[in-house]
Amino acid sequence: MAIAIIATLIINTLINYFIIKFKIYPKIILDFPDKKRKNHLKPTPKLGIIFLIPLIILFEFTNSNFEYNFQLIFFAFILILLGIIDDIFSLKWNSRIFFEIILILSYLLLNENLILSDLNFEDLTLKKIFLGENLKFFFIFTIFCFIALVNSFNFYDGINNQLSQYLIILSIFFFIETNNNFFLVLILSLIIFSIFNFQTKVFFGSASIYFLSFLFFNFSLFYHNKNYIGADEILLMLLYPGLDMARLFFLRILKKSSPFTGDRNHIHHILSLKFDTKKVLIINNIPIIVSLIITQFPQINNLYGLIFIFFYYILIINIKQKS
Repeated sequence: MAIAIIATLIINTLINYFIIKFKIYPKIILDFPDKKRKNHLKPTPKLGIIFLIPLIILFEFTNSNFEYNFQLIFFAFILILLGIIDDIFSLKWNSRIFFEIILILSYLLLNENLILSDLNFEDLTLKKIFLGENLKFFFIFTIFCFIALVNSFNFYDGINNQLSQYLIILSIFFFIETNNNFFLVLILSLIIFSIFNFQTKVFFGSASIYFLSFLFFNFSLFYHNKNYIGADEILLMLLYPGLDMARLFFLRILKKSSPFTGDRNHIHHILSLKFDTKKVLIINNIPIIVSLIITQFPQINNLYGLIFIFFYYILIINIKQKS
């Protein structure tokens, strides 16, 4: 199996190298700099999805304990198609949200076993204490989780390697917790993408973000419902980019603008006022790595990790006033 994985990744790397080097792609998927929000120096292809091809090829071969069906594969391709359309035509935010809700609603109706029937925290089950048998809440909440996940990934994809490094750490967490070899392929694919992305030769694009969000959405629901991973652990690993998304939403609403209107108030923009890209990546990776470490020590209550992430984020945001 190891030889097949390595061979696939090597071939994939070589193919992607020649595709990018010789520009074997349509110009309509190029991301052009605008000197406002996009500071890269030249048009860059949004082709991150081609680096994830090994995930699709080796999915059945490497997956060890994650149960899936035809619907997962079908909806994954539909979301990739939606992302490609968005990459080409830059869909309006309300259109994107509409399609996201319709697609995930349809998917959950076909896979009701994935709906969060409870939220298992450390020594606490939220359903039993607060919500009783209010399954409608959990259905709506599960849809909300997908919308939040997609947008937090999208918002966090602001500078080269930031999202890919975060997803590598997140994949390490899932591999440790589930022992599913699929995450090893995902980690290797993201490392290869990061090499190209760091050189600004390729960007993720909406297609790959939709695809990865959908995968992690399914992993989180499945492994939580099967009691592999607690809700507090998942929340801890997702909290840092989630906080940035929530802050941006509220700030934009307070300014009476669309919460999906782009600006330069993301955490990486704030840090970039004082630090270079490498230091920004280190600063933003610290809380994610700390979260990963905390989840591996049952002696440490995950609540302390959540508190640490919250105050760390507040501290980082306040760097803006000091610059």
